Formats: sequence, structure tokens, C-alpha cells
Amino acid sequence: MKKSRILTLSSMLSAALLCSAPALASDKACSLNNGSISVVGIGQYKATPDEAVLNFQIQADEATAAAARDKAEATVSAFLQALDKLKLPQGAVVADNLTVSARYSYQDGKSTLMGFQGIRSVRVTLDDFSLIGEVTDLAFKSGINEAVGFSYQLKDPQAAQREARALAIADAKQKAQELAQGFEVKLGQPCQLSFGSSPVISPRPMMLMARAASNSADSAAVYTTDDLTIRAEVNAVFAIDHKK
Repeated sequence: MKKSRILTLSSMLSAALLCSAPALASDKACSLNNGSISVVGIGQYKATPDEAVLNFQIQADEATAAAARDKAEATVSAFLQALDKLKLPQGAVVADNLTVSARYSYQDGKSTLMGFQGIRSVRVTLDDFSLIGEVTDLAFKSGINEAVGFSYQLKDPQAAQREARALAIADAKQKAQELAQGFEVKLGQPCQLSFGSSPVISPRPMMLMARAASNSADSAAVYTTDDLTIRAEVNAVFAIDHKK
């Protein structure tokens, strides 16, 4: 008997909660019928880069495909061996796959085989910026004939992106308040919220300049450590509250 009463009371409570739920939801419903305030919040966060990425490439032009392949492979192998003495962390050096292609000259609608070109790239990631010059020297001394360039980056870009988003949210709130105060209306609750495109990290492009010719071992690096700017946007639509 007691069990039956408990079940009955439980059913009544459940029914009451279900009946009251729409009312609670409607109280908190966001309405734009009285107008709205739309803003775009922008956040820019500056972070000091803690990694540098250097890109090198060997282009070996030879009469045969085998010779072009062998020269490119030998050059990269010599560069990797030279880097071993720096004891860089695992994964800091990445050598891309080798590609070999035929080279042709075109004249009077005819193509003439000129030879073959072997290309292989090497990417070096450094957290010690003082090694940039030494790595560049080792590359050219090993036979690398092109320094593609280098850029700065963050080991943990997500942390900087969160900071930029937080600044964007604060900016959106401030702009909405300023609009409401300026037009003497009451700012209601936010009805539509979304982030813009993914946060953009804007490094200044850095060029790795070789002062020597293609086959020279003498090189110099020109670089700076300017801060990176991480930019984020947030879109927000607030209701105008006409309640006094």
C-alpha cells in the first residue's frame, strides 16, 4: 500500500514538473521582437614565438635520373649527419620524399630532353634561436643549394588562441554596452553567439638569405624575433530589453 502511494506521488510530481517546464523555458526564451544589437568582437593577442622552422632544399641537375637521385640523396644524407652533432630533439628534423623529374627545352614545337632534376627538402624546427645561423651554415656546407626561408611559430598555439577568443568576447560585450548606453536602451540577454573563422596567427615572413652562390658553403641568416599576433572574432546578437 505504501509502495502504491509513493508511486502515485512520484507520478504526480513528474507530471507537475513536465507541465511547468515550458513555462520556465518561455521565461528564459530570448526574443528579438523588441529589436536587437549586433556586434563583432575582435581580440588580438600577442605572443612571443618559441620555435623557428627552417626550410632547405637540394636541387640536383644531372644527365640521368639515377645521377640526379643519387646526388640529392647524398646531399641530404650529409646534411642530416652534420645535424647529428647538435643533438636536436627527436622529430626536429624532417626530410621529405625525393622527387625526380625530366627537364625539357621547347623550341619550334619540339621538346628536347635536357636531363633530370632531383629535389628533396629538409625542414628543421628549433627552439634555440641561437642555432639558426649554425644550421644554415651546415646546410650549405653539406651541399644544400637553396634556403627556402623560415618562419616563427608557437609550440602551443591553442593557448594563445584561447586568449585571443577571450579578448574578442570581452570586446563584444563592451561594444554592446556602449551601443545600448549611447542609444539609451537596456541591453538584454545574448540571443545568438558564434565565433568567426578560426583564430589567425600572423607571423611576419622571414627570409633566410644566402650571401653565397649556389655551390658555396658560406651563408648568413638575417632574422628577428618579433611577436606573433593571434586574431579572433566573435559574433554576438543581444536583445533590447524594454522592461523597466
